[in-house]
Amino acid sequence: MTDVHSARDLYALPREEFTAARDTWAKAVKADGDTARAAEIRRLAKPTTSAWLLNRLVRQDQAALDSLVSLGKRLRAAHTDGSGADLRALTRERTALLRDLVRAAAAGESPSEAVTRELEDMLTAAITDADATERLLDAQVTSARDLAITPSWPGLTVAKPLPAKRGPETRPSAKTPPVDRAAVKEARSAVKAAEADRAGADHAVADAEEATTAAEDRVRELNALLDEAETAELDARRRLQSARRQAKAAERAAGLAWRKLRQVEGESG
Repeated sequence: MTDVHSARDLYALPREEFTAARDTWAKAVKADGDTARAAEIRRLAKPTTSAWLLNRLVRQDQAALDSLVSLGKRLRAAHTDGSGADLRALTRERTALLRDLVRAAAAGESPSEAVTRELEDMLTAAITDADATERLLDAQVTSARDLAITPSWPGLTVAKPLPAKRGPETRPSAKTPPVDRAAVKEARSAVKAAEADRAGADHAVADAEEATTAAEDRVRELNALLDEAETAELDARRRLQSARRQAKAAERAAGLAWRKLRQVEGESG
């Protein structure tokens, strides 16, 4: 097993070696007397499949990461400047880059549709948000939640219209047009319906976010159970190997004892 001395070492390992390496590192740190740090190490989460693929991509493909960082900066600048033509071109570039990055991240693997979709979401977050980019570049992502962001862009503010200037020559109309009460009633009904739709959409978003959080918590819980099972399996395999060695040694000892017995019996006969 590869020696692990830092979280960066740990998250660079093959995913199937993560749990055993983490626990071995924690035991070594605890044996040195640092109980608090050992507890922190044991809390390090095993990365999901998509997170592990992204961490591997960061470590192995610098050119791909340079493209991601560059595109993210240009997209954020275009949103700040409000350049529609640039945004359309960069959006097409983002679509192509995401496809290439997902393919590069999955190299040598056969990810499921869910993993592929999560890869796309995580890479989109890393392109969109500078903080998410930094977290990705650390190559210690554990799940999609690590890169979760509020989907917004800087600089998208709408200026309030300036009030119309009224010069001395401007005079109000002598006649005020009559109020169309039916139109007002219809407009108010439309506003009320739109507000109801918005409230319903807000509730749907809240419910979806709650369900997502619950699902992510369940995934973490299942990952923890899987970690425990993998550790138990490794311990059982070690005990099995030890028992087999002891059985072979006992078998050899029994053979020697039988041969010694026959030799003694032959000499006494």
